[in-house]
Amino acid sequence: MAAFETKPKGRDAQRPLTHEDILRQLDSAVAEHLAWMTRWHRSALCKVEPPTEIVSDHAHYLCGFGSWCDLHHDDPLVAQPAFAALIETHKALHQLAALLAKRAWKDPKVPAQEYDALMEKVNRFIDQSHRLQKAFQKVASDLDPLTGAHTRQDMMKDLMRERERASRAKTSCIVAMADLDRFKAVNDTHGHQAGDAVLRQISNTFLEILRPYDRLYRYGGEEFLFCLPECTVDSALTILDRLRRRIADLAIDIGGGRTLRVTCSFGVTPLSADAPLKTVIDRADRALYAAKEEGRDRVLVWTPEMT
Repeated sequence: MAAFETKPKGRDAQRPLTHEDILRQLDSAVAEHLAWMTRWHRSALCKVEPPTEIVSDHAHYLCGFGSWCDLHHDDPLVAQPAFAALIETHKALHQLAALLAKRAWKDPKVPAQEYDALMEKVNRFIDQSHRLQKAFQKVASDLDPLTGAHTRQDMMKDLMRERERASRAKTSCIVAMADLDRFKAVNDTHGHQAGDAVLRQISNTFLEILRPYDRLYRYGGEEFLFCLPECTVDSALTILDRLRRRIADLAIDIGGGRTLRVTCSFGVTPLSADAPLKTVIDRADRALYAAKEEGRDRVLVWTPEMT
């Protein structure tokens, strides 16, 4: 049916989801399906014809959670396995509920084992939703509230894990530092609210282009650290230079009908197994400093000469 193949193209469909979006939707999904089960029971017990939203072959798309999942199914947060498992439970729940509802309002009795199977799916959906909520709440608590990037709290532990993984798999992992050029002048000239708007938009741009398994940390102020697993130096240069050009092209809305353009400099180094993590970060920082010294708005790879 065409009605279920067409996806809305509104503004929300274009914006990458945040962890807060997921938490709101999961909370809404549990409340929605508890109310939905009340309507299902009313039809079955009072012997009234069930509404289309319950008996349709597309019932899992007709509820708010199902249509939201269909709209955002390509988003990295929704595409991950745990969320995919919740969506499958949701579909199975609605398929069985539709089958039983078509019979229950006419038949004097629904077999107990079939009703128990339906309630088991309802309970599983609610349990999976709550477990996902807890997982996303933990992640959200580790995110910088202004930029949505990870905080430095778990950064060293994450980098240690990625270094060990790269060493075992014989792959390359890249650490990069990024710093907005002349950011102090933004705050001094336009105020800190404008500066916050710039940081939010720049971080969103980073997150839009990075791969789902890349990690972005707000290192401090206007400085960010990237961890790029399974990435060579050449690939990192390609990714980060694309980011650099995208940022330079942005017209950032800072309110009051005003826009700003900013640039960003990057320093890159491999996450080497033979160097302490602090040394690796220092190398990326030295490459960043060299990029600033060479004129800003560029990406440089650390070399020993940069000491």
